[in-house]
Amino acid sequence: MKRTILLLVILLVASFALAACASDDDTIVITDRFFANQMLDLVLNHQQYLDRPVQLEGLFRHMAPTADGQNRYMVMRYVEDCCEVSVVGLQVLLGDTAPFDEQAWVEVTGTLVIHDGALALAVTSITELDEVGMWHIM
Repeated sequence: MKRTILLLVILLVASFALAACASDDDTIVITDRFFANQMLDLVLNHQQYLDRPVQLEGLFRHMAPTADGQNRYMVMRYVEDCCEVSVVGLQVLLGDTAPFDEQAWVEVTGTLVIHDGALALAVTSITELDEVGMWHIM
């Protein structure tokens, strides 16, 4: 019961945080401070965010290729809870060639879509940043 109430409180806070972080042009901006909560809200309530613009910063990572050999990439951060460290982020759809080295800190903007059964960001812009944000969130 306590876990259910805690989860509902977290979702409520995440919803308010996500709504508060929409920019003037309706882009959802995933911020350092609420990164894990906003990503959780995107995943759990993805139907209301599909086809909307999303902007986030994070580490650029190469993922395992698809079964047919296509390259995959993601923008992510490490999130630590009481017992383990998890990777939280989104697959970014860029084509076949990685524009950045592994672990580059990037800002990416795109449209939230379902790709091969998973949430992904159809990229409209991606830029490597000199200043690194909070790559490890507790």
